[in-house]
Amino acid sequence: MAKPSGASGRRPPDPGRPHVWVLDTTEAWFERLADAEVMSEQERVRAAALGEEKTRRRLVARRSVLRLILGEYLSRAPGDVGIVTAPGGKPVLLPADMLGPTFAFSVAHSGDLFCVAVGTVSSVGLDVERLRAVPRARSIASRWFAASENARLSGFADEDVDVEFMRVWTAKEALAKRHGAGLRLMSGREGELDVQGEEREGRLRVFSPATGYAAAVASAEVIDQLDFVRPEEGSWII
Repeated sequence: MAKPSGASGRRPPDPGRPHVWVLDTTEAWFERLADAEVMSEQERVRAAALGEEKTRRRLVARRSVLRLILGEYLSRAPGDVGIVTAPGGKPVLLPADMLGPTFAFSVAHSGDLFCVAVGTVSSVGLDVERLRAVPRARSIASRWFAASENARLSGFADEDVDVEFMRVWTAKEALAKRHGAGLRLMSGREGELDVQGEEREGRLRVFSPATGYAAAVASAEVIDQLDFVRPEEGSWII
């Protein structure tokens, strides 16, 4: 398996400056990183259950790349990075593998993008979504969004509603991942997934990682800046 050029160790992110890795899964080198041997038994079972070879290989590649990335920070080989699923579905490092109580990561994929957020913080959440038409955007928002979010959405013209809906939904997904409790926190009222409040407090950043995509990072602490890592063959993979 190819290894990142920084396998000897990458400096953890500075507090308040999460690293956001953005990878294009259509690049030939991305799928070449697929290595089921570095995955957990649970992950291998899940991959084996996928019927389509291309889908299965993409899953293996994402899991492999995640361990490559985390291995850079931990100065460990990908196969030595222990990842488990916490209650609520959030993937976390085994306690023995953590850099301390203030090292967290989150993953997301949509369309052709695979993204990983890493932060020197107790918890971080990341989501990415390919922008697309949402025929029932206003109806869905009336059920799941808070009153203030619906009020903001009502101010957009029909042709712009889909983009704003996806922006808010992505932000809520990131907040839910930060909490590690899933979208069951989305209640249609101001609460744990308060997008505007979290943005105002500086713990949520919404951005576009590539044309046609919306993404968001939610942190347990204030985000001063997002530092992006966009590896390419030749500069990252050897």
